[in-house]
Order: sequence, then structure tokens, then C-alpha cells
Amino acid sequence: MAVDTAEGVISHIQADFADGRDSQYLTDIGLRVQNRLRKNELIMTDLLADAGYSNGANYHFLEQRKVTGWIPVFGKYKPKIEGFPYNKERDEYRCPMNRPLPFKAFYTNRDGSVLKNYWAAPKDCKACPMKPQCVPNTKCKKIIRTIYDEQYLRAYARQHSERGKRMKNLRQSTVEPVFGSLTQFYGLRKIGVLGKAGAHKVMLMAAIAFNLKKYLKKGGRKPSIGVFKTIMDALQGCLTIIRQYIQSRPVPLKAP
Repeated sequence: MAVDTAEGVISHIQADFADGRDSQYLTDIGLRVQNRLRKNELIMTDLLADAGYSNGANYHFLEQRKVTGWIPVFGKYKPKIEGFPYNKERDEYRCPMNRPLPFKAFYTNRDGSVLKNYWAAPKDCKACPMKPQCVPNTKCKKIIRTIYDEQYLRAYARQHSERGKRMKNLRQSTVEPVFGSLTQFYGLRKIGVLGKAGAHKVMLMAAIAFNLKKYLKKGGRKPSIGVFKTIMDALQGCLTIIRQYIQSRPVPLKAP
């Protein structure tokens, strides 16, 4: 689900299976929202999401689309490794004893994430007096970093900036209450239909009802034509799905 922070309306909603992480769906949602807004002559410049969408590939995707991502970096990420400064030009780390840990190879983990491996020469670690404290059970010191380390660093800097703190408050005060309203008052606490297509129709109708009620509460204030077109596009899409569903149902034969 995507919510416009300026108007507080739902700009996109869709049903997905719950067998994957939230971060896996950001690319698809981002493309759909950006294309819909572009059709209505609107530009998406910023994207706010919680830490569940933190992913190096997502940061890279948003930068390629010229969208500033305000997504908190996942808690396990560390921008620096204490005692091991990084040399960007040489693409290597230095240990406290000033021994190099150059880049050696790429590595793909079970999740499909591509990582970079750095490790020191075994002979350097073997003769090092700090080996019992540094790497007592391995031959040499190894460092593993994501290939999106630069994107993570930029996201980390945004997160801890003053604007980043304001963006977090904005997300918590505008986006999250919409989700709460849908589950509490618009029937999305539990989806009572089978299949992804059926769930999508239920969510789409709830979003349309929410947006229409939002505009009715404006008290005569005229909504922007672009946002109004977005609502009509969503309604048209829902009606198309319902029509296709009705047409696909088998027609019972009557006995003579």
C-alpha cells in the first residue's frame, strides 16, 4: 500500500502472498505508483517506508529512479568496522596492525544477496601478536560487506539527519494511521475471500471507500484533478476485474 503524505489518500494498494519479505515488493509497488502518478502529471520525489523495506537493492533502485528513499537502515548494518578503516581507492581494509585486507571475491548467500569478501593474508595473521584476540579459531581475519555498501551509507546518513527524523515522524503520523483505519473500520482485519485476485478486489474497494470519505470530509475544498484521476483509475481497474470475474464464471445449463 502507498499513501500520499500531502493529501492522506491511498495512491496504490495490492494483495501479495505472505511468503516473502516486505522488501521484496518495494520495486513492484514503486514502479506502479510512479507510473500512475506520471500519467496524472505528478512526480514522486520521496519515498517513506519502515525498516522492513530496508534492502540494498531497493536503495539502488530508488536512486536509479531519482527518488529519495527515507527507509531506516536495518539494525544489524554497521557503517564502519571499528579498528578497520576502509580505503575506497584501493578497495581494501587495514587492520589495527596496519596489514591489508584486500577484496578477494564476490559471494552470494542463500537469500540471493551478493556480498564482497575481504581477508588478510594467513601469514600476516599467523605472525600477528593480536591473533588470539582477533581471530583465535581461524587462519585469517575476514570482512564481508554488501555490494550496495555506498547506498547503505547514504541511507544511513539520511536516516540520522534532521530531515530524516522529520520524515520518520511524517510517516508515523500520516501513513501508519491509514493502515490502522483500513483494518479497524474498512473490513481489512481479515480477508474473507479465497485467492490473490479476490483479496485484491476487497482491498481495492476498501481503498476507494477510504479515499472518497477523505474527500467528503474536505468540506467543500476542491481536490487536485491529478489525485481525483488516480481515484477514478483505481475504480476503473476494480470494475474491470469484477467484470472479468463475472464473465469467466461458468453458466449453468437449464434442464429442458
